[in-house]
Amino acid sequence: MKKIFTFMIGAFAFGLSSCSDFLDETNKSGLTGDTFYATTTGIESLVNSTYTPLRFWYGKEGGATMTELATDLFLKGGDCHHPEIADMSANFNSQSPIIQVYWSRLYAAINYCNTAIEKIPASPLPEATKKLRLGEVYYLRAMYNWLIVETWGGVHLSTKPTIGVQTTSTKSSVDEFYKVIFADLDLAIANLGGRINHEGGRVTKPAAEAFKARMLLTRGQNAEAAALAKKVISDYNFKLYSDYKALWDINNSEGSTNSEVIFYVNYSADNLLNPADLEFDGNSTANAFRPEGGNQLHLMFTPRYDFHAGMILDIPNSIGFQRYACTRRYLELFNSDIDQRYEGTFKEVWKANGGKAGVYTNMIQGDTAVYWSHKALSSAFKASKSLKYEVKDINDLYNPDQSLVDFRNFIEMHKHNSTTDRTAIFEFRSKRDAFVQRIAEMYLIAAEGEMKAGNAAEAVKYMNLLRTNRAKAGRAADMQVTASQMNIDFVLEERARELGGELLRWFDLKRTGKLVEYVKAYNPNAKSNIKDFQVLRPIPQSHLDVITNKSEFPQNPGW
Repeated sequence: MKKIFTFMIGAFAFGLSSCSDFLDETNKSGLTGDTFYATTTGIESLVNSTYTPLRFWYGKEGGATMTELATDLFLKGGDCHHPEIADMSANFNSQSPIIQVYWSRLYAAINYCNTAIEKIPASPLPEATKKLRLGEVYYLRAMYNWLIVETWGGVHLSTKPTIGVQTTSTKSSVDEFYKVIFADLDLAIANLGGRINHEGGRVTKPAAEAFKARMLLTRGQNAEAAALAKKVISDYNFKLYSDYKALWDINNSEGSTNSEVIFYVNYSADNLLNPADLEFDGNSTANAFRPEGGNQLHLMFTPRYDFHAGMILDIPNSIGFQRYACTRRYLELFNSDIDQRYEGTFKEVWKANGGKAGVYTNMIQGDTAVYWSHKALSSAFKASKSLKYEVKDINDLYNPDQSLVDFRNFIEMHKHNSTTDRTAIFEFRSKRDAFVQRIAEMYLIAAEGEMKAGNAAEAVKYMNLLRTNRAKAGRAADMQVTASQMNIDFVLEERARELGGELLRWFDLKRTGKLVEYVKAYNPNAKSNIKDFQVLRPIPQSHLDVITNKSEFPQNPGW
């Protein structure tokens, strides 16, 4: 099949667990994990199960909540399911469902990986296939450990499979986590060898190298990060799109054929491959999972456009779930006159599609019904459109303190749009693959790494290579930057312009020491609440309650 069919057969059938035990089962079949994993079908199912947890983070509301809210780029929308995280209020604590579920999911993912690493060597797979499968799993374990350690810090580090209830936990340092992460990535790179092309969403050597470059930058190994990022740029066939908007076109959403995509989580137009699994939403304890599969980010950044004259819900405009709204800061980072990424990222215009025109007596069906601009518009321009369609500019959308005037009305972050692959308005599943790593990130890592290593000329070179590609026609010269402009604030601005909404922002601000500063400066909802200790999330109370060595495994400071 074109897609990896990621059923968690082995993981669920044979009782792999991390810190919880839900059922006591009697095995009446006589089939055990050891015997099943000794078959080709069994071991391949186990390896596939190590990919499945990616679908609970990438392309899902929970993952976006953990990485984009409470940053400088996004505020809570009118129906935000996690306002406590958006505002960093006292209601965000160790009992928050989203924290508890992701802790459980990520540790379960680690256990799948640990079991696969233990079982693959003795499996009946051909030796060459064993190497590839081990390479995939080592990469995935590194990914899951990165999400754990950056979210919670030095918590429990597991490298061996466990079965049944674990009653104790041991804290390992952040350095110990990264020692395992780098060892795993080195093994992944070595084992994946010549696999440089996507095989239905499986991990490749360049994906492992690109992720190692990200990890090197995270740990301050700047020259090494830059060198490896430049290797990924030069050694493979990844290519920047000349049209940023085309990069995000739904027709280019298949990761295996998109020239910018290094690694992706695969979804499909065939809903048999987007099963109605227990996929995480994290809204509440009673409704912690969405019944729908598929990528769902196309729903999350959309305003309630159907509340406005001329507009009704339709498939091309998606559904206004209004979970996340762009900050004023995010919109103002772009010079849309020279940088094509603004128009490739945001949606400012909705066309009349059958709704009542109301006071807009000169409205034309199929033409503009709503226009919200990131610029300040003249009174004369607004007056000239007063009978044709609704016009708001950035000063109408935001209060002087940068807060939204109306949480339902905001310019849409449109990257994840899904227009032609759904057949019904209330079909929430999208075939869009979730892009985890893109080649553009390697240019940014090369630029930042070289800048921090003191190599200004190289830093400017790679930053300008990217910015030249993202320039509007005839404006490449205007997009060039000089060494005097290159500092960490500019790099973070450029990462926002390029990677905003791609589930990296919280990690970027944390690793650069800018999280609290930027939230206080640009996030009016969270600025009064955020504290220095909140660069780590709280350890779930459900975990702290069940372990027996509580004094050896305390809550993260401040929580």
